[in-house]
Amino acid sequence: MEVFNEFINNWYPLLWILSGGIALAVWAWASRRKARLDINKASKLLFERRYRNGQMSREEYERQVQ
Repeated sequence: MEVFNEFINNWYPLLWILSGGIALAVWAWASRRKARLDINKASKLLFERRYRNGQMSREEYERQVQ
């Protein structure tokens, strides 16, 4: 138990920084993925609107949506 307490007391700043870095990396990955999904969804809505308004042919719409 003394070894564990000594480990925690000596290394807690490094462990705290390391856990913060891991949390930051996970947050960056998730936010980047969410942004990519949002952009894809917005572009599909835009293509659908252009197709419904007659500004885009069916073949062009299907090619863009894929």
